[in-house]
Amino acid sequence: MEINWMIAGPVLAGILGIVIGYLMGYATKKSPDSKKELEAWENKYEAKNRELNTSLEKRKELENTISNLQTRLSNVESELASSKSKLNAVQNIASGTTETVNSFRSEEARRAYGKDVIQDDLTIVEGITIEIASLLKQNGINTWKELSTTSAERCREILTSSGRATDTHQPASWPDQARLAYEGKWEELREWQNKHKVMI
Repeated sequence: MEINWMIAGPVLAGILGIVIGYLMGYATKKSPDSKKELEAWENKYEAKNRELNTSLEKRKELENTISNLQTRLSNVESELASSKSKLNAVQNIASGTTETVNSFRSEEARRAYGKDVIQDDLTIVEGITIEIASLLKQNGINTWKELSTTSAERCREILTSSGRATDTHQPASWPDQARLAYEGKWEELREWQNKHKVMI
């Protein structure tokens, strides 16, 4: 069967024209939609970018605020430590002591006495025996500091109430000896005791 190109040619050309026209129309129609979609994505990207920049700025502001608060806290802590130190100094002055008095230096005591000295051992005071130290502790006098602030009269009362002779033990010097021990003046205490040593 032979194709009559005189008839088929125009028909094929018409069909091809229709197909090309459809494709061109589709492309022309689709292009604006793609452009709008692209613009929409660009707008979303810009919005997200602005949101991210805003978040970064807020974060920087928060970091600056935190840094300032940490600096202020550090300053407050320093001021508090300074205030505590001043308060301790005032309390020590009010109680008749100084801050340097509170540390027991066992090496210095050992050099002065040639033996180990236990902190707040009341028997280091000339005239106080183990029994008398126990008696003093029963009456609330447990440390060198406490003994140094106890009057000689009170020491005599404690001795007398237990039936001990006050002249033998010389309680009048106990507060002063205890003060020297509390203040760590070991050489001075040892020298005094050597001069005033009594037989018990």
